[in-house]
Amino acid sequence: MSEKVVSDQQEKVLIENIDFKCPSCASCFSEESQWITNLLESKTTTCPNCGSELLIGAEEEGLLAALMKKKERFGKAMFVFMVPYAIGGLIVSLYFGGLGFMLYMPVGLVIFSLLKMLFDNQPDLTIGLNQAS
Repeated sequence: MSEKVVSDQQEKVLIENIDFKCPSCASCFSEESQWITNLLESKTTTCPNCGSELLIGAEEEGLLAALMKKKERFGKAMFVFMVPYAIGGLIVSLYFGGLGFMLYMPVGLVIFSLLKMLFDNQPDLTIGLNQAS
């Protein structure tokens, strides 16, 4: 699996708990991070279900920007953790063999879980968008 595929999957996991609600068709939908970035920059978008023009309010924009910043920090923390962890895993597997690496893996899973709880403990968020006039 390539790094691009892995990073795309991690990104989807990080933003899957952000929903957007369209007032025209009353549908809730999730979008990719590029769509969210474009929404924060332009403050307008279109509903993927009904095609109506939507605006993001100031309060919702602040919530969404804060959440995206927190998700970005989580991604950086995971990168900082994974590089030394992978190097350590390589050293352990070379020195102790496969059994050493099998004992080494649960430590990383525990640390990953703790980092996820620390950085990604916000409940699901629904952003209400306003209809453009």
